[in-house]
Amino acid sequence: MQGMETVLRIEDLRKDYAGGWRKPSRPALSGLHLEVPRGSITGLLGPNGAGKTTTLKCIMGLIRPQAGRIWLFGEEATDARSRRRMGFLPEQPYFDFYLTPRKLLSYYGRLAGMDPSRIRTKTSYVLSLVGMGDEADLAMDKFSKGMLQRIGLAQALLSDPEFLVLDEPSSGLDPLGKIQVRDLLNSLRDGGITILLSSHQLSEIEEVCDGVAIIHKGGNVASGSLDDMLRSREEYEIDLEEPTSAAWDELPGSASWADAAHMRVVVSKKSLNEALKALMGSGASIAEVRQRRMTLEEYFLEKIGREGWEVGE
Repeated sequence: MQGMETVLRIEDLRKDYAGGWRKPSRPALSGLHLEVPRGSITGLLGPNGAGKTTTLKCIMGLIRPQAGRIWLFGEEATDARSRRRMGFLPEQPYFDFYLTPRKLLSYYGRLAGMDPSRIRTKTSYVLSLVGMGDEADLAMDKFSKGMLQRIGLAQALLSDPEFLVLDEPSSGLDPLGKIQVRDLLNSLRDGGITILLSSHQLSEIEEVCDGVAIIHKGGNVASGSLDDMLRSREEYEIDLEEPTSAAWDELPGSASWADAAHMRVVVSKKSLNEALKALMGSGASIAEVRQRRMTLEEYFLEKIGREGWEVGE
């Protein structure tokens, strides 16, 4: 039995899909390992066909793996009871569009065994939480994809889950909606909810997640905290108070401008002092000097390569 500090633990998960008439089966997962610590937001990344959605479906019991073991809340996930404390948002949630959000969530609440008075109270709360309170009694047949995505997130939160599994939660949302979802996920994490988030948006993962698991061809490539994975590089960034190009001829060979406005210089660690001396000698005002951290995009490309750049499932 696994410790309760790990909400989800996967060991050696394997899943093949049938290849059709006279075609070999296709491996989707080939010995996947994954851990999600309690109270964290963990991002699941990988190129197209890496096995992300298959992994989430195995966790939720929607498909059965050929081999491997899954633990939820310290108990082996052998039946539906182990998932009572979970909420799930699939990548493409489907609803009966003639229903209103309030009626839809009331139906889901009854399926979850919630008390009727609790359903009413919680429905109003989660719809307001995802920004759909004013549309609670409108039929969903005219809703945009982003609005339906918000309803999907509301249903995932309805039964007060301790663990959320979200597949592309920002899909279809406009930039403001994505910011609101990011803030919501942060507040949920701060409230003690554990989240596993699959997304093809690297910026979303980097902004909201505590840790990342990268999978490729059904297996693990890398995993750990973002702070550890996006290690500091042997480069420094020098931010200037005002644009300047006066010192360019005096800067060391390792220096380069990081922006078109000539307000940020990137330089190697060995040449940092030389670059600072040249900039200050030209009259430039230094705003900040910091060690440059690898971006998640750079890390992903280092591990997967550009053939996996479309980071979907």
